[in-house]
Amino acid sequence: MRIIYCVFALMFTGLVYAAQNEALTSDQLEVKYFIEKMYSYDPGSVEHGNFDSKLQPLMLNRVSPGGGKYNPVKQCQLLREFFEEGLIVKRQIAKEKTECSPGDVGYVLYPTLDDDNQSISTRYITIPRPEIDTPRVLGGKASVAVFTGKSKGLDYPRARSLFFLTKSDQGWRISNFMLHRKWPDLDDRTNNCYFVFAREPSADEEKEIPHHCRR
Repeated sequence: MRIIYCVFALMFTGLVYAAQNEALTSDQLEVKYFIEKMYSYDPGSVEHGNFDSKLQPLMLNRVSPGGGKYNPVKQCQLLREFFEEGLIVKRQIAKEKTECSPGDVGYVLYPTLDDDNQSISTRYITIPRPEIDTPRVLGGKASVAVFTGKSKGLDYPRARSLFFLTKSDQGWRISNFMLHRKWPDLDDRTNNCYFVFAREPSADEEKEIPHHCRR
């Protein structure tokens, strides 16, 4: 009986997932799959530049036995698959060797995950999978929110990474992002706001600033 129940549950989950996808436009699906692909990689690769023995990105929570090897060239290439060139921060770390990072505002994929668990060498938890909201698309512009952090048994604050994307000849790329290290960002009467943009927001992006944080 348990086997039959599990099979039915999996079939039902698959049907619900398919129905949700069918309700999205082709552009929304493109953006959703784009963000899902980025989050399929471990932050150890995306934000810290560690790759497996074949120089492939580490998949989320699937760290190779050797722990991965740091390769700044591969990290820069990986970031260019998801971020506009102007959003990638580059630092010269040696002669003819450049280190890249997505913006210069701290951790992007999992903003509230501590240093120990960001690193593949000191991690002691399984990173919970993110919640990806329904993308909003208008012409060649899109935005999609990703929620991370809060999970059963973990004390990390719930966070939101809001990605703004632009479509180019190379496909969708993240052109800016807004990190909320505390979500929801409500008026707590302390005059504190808990967000940061990767770069100066456009007029449309400014609309995402909570009302109590607007000057």
